[in-house]
Amino acid sequence: MFERFRTDQDSGLFADELRLESSARETLFSLLVRVTLVLLLIFALFPFWMMLQTSLKPRSEIALAGFHPIPQAWTIEHYLQMWDVIPLVNYYFNSLLIASVTTVLSLTIAGLAAYAFSRYEFPGKSTFEVSALATQMIPGILILIPMFLLFTFLGQSGIPMKDTYWGMIFLYTTFTVPFAIWMLRGYIDTIPAALEEAARIDGCSRLEALYRIVFPLALPGFAATGMFVFLLAFNEVLFASVMAPNKVTPFAIGIYDFMEAYSTQLGPLMAASTTASLPILIIFVAFNRQIVSGLTAGSVKQ
Repeated sequence: MFERFRTDQDSGLFADELRLESSARETLFSLLVRVTLVLLLIFALFPFWMMLQTSLKPRSEIALAGFHPIPQAWTIEHYLQMWDVIPLVNYYFNSLLIASVTTVLSLTIAGLAAYAFSRYEFPGKSTFEVSALATQMIPGILILIPMFLLFTFLGQSGIPMKDTYWGMIFLYTTFTVPFAIWMLRGYIDTIPAALEEAARIDGCSRLEALYRIVFPLALPGFAATGMFVFLLAFNEVLFASVMAPNKVTPFAIGIYDFMEAYSTQLGPLMAASTTASLPILIIFVAFNRQIVSGLTAGSVKQ
């Protein structure tokens, strides 16, 4: 009996040692993961910090040789200079207006289409889904000339599209709707249809159930999709350089003109680049919970 007691005791000690060893390995692995993530975060944010601190340095300090990650003196002269030479305020307004309206239209159209793909079965459904996805695989340069010819023809027919707000909004909406449909469809699939059925029993119509039940629950998905749509419309350069050269020039093209005027002056260039990133930063800070939730929830089908 004594031998059995010692055997049980040794087994317990061995199990404790295994648990301690396993816990130590998990702690070490967790530490390595966190250190790696911190290093990756520093690597990703470092260019933005260099851009910001360069825009706040005086000219004399920018010209100094060597690496100086923190300004010795702070100034906003480059931001003031940025608005004086080129009408960046107008360009900024153009980009914000085009991107905002494009986002609203894309989410409205894509939300209804994604709901239809998620809840209904109809002839040609698979064909429509594959076609929407296939449009995202076509390089933009291949459809640039056809779109230019289309806009020219519409202009000659009395429908001005080139170098107009609605022309650019129409153009970007056609590009972003297929992507938005796929993003939102995956999220709406996770919302139980039983919730809509309960709303219908309580007297709601199909549209009322959609706008009162489905869309509010899908808000994180709309936030994540809206951020991507806004980013695409705000930062797009290829079509904007051809379709909007004068009247509705967006900020991305304005920065390119700014680079030609200040190709050797890093301060104003970095100030313009920092200003261009502000809308996206504000959107992400304001809706970060919805964006993160929308990016992850649609990846699992319940």
